[in-house]
Amino acid sequence: MNSAAWGFTMLSFFVTVVLCARYFFFTRMRSSKLELTASKEYRSLADEYRRLSDMAITANEHVDLRLTDLSVRVDELRDQLEQVQRILKEVE
Repeated sequence: MNSAAWGFTMLSFFVTVVLCARYFFFTRMRSSKLELTASKEYRSLADEYRRLSDMAITANEHVDLRLTDLSVRVDELRDQLEQVQRILKEVE
């Protein structure tokens, strides 16, 4: 057997081993995902994720409301400061 044939044989052997390993890996991964999705643990984790995402949305809305409130208060203070400055200019 010459070296080219020997090299081709070894290459095809390694390619076959890699393809078989990938097939078994993905088959095992797919079956483990099916087991996880069918279990109660997956459902409870999904419910917990939904609850946490709802809490995050609520927290963001709360922050937005507080920022709006602070913005209104800053505007009121700015108006009062302008009034005080006008009064001080009139007094001078």
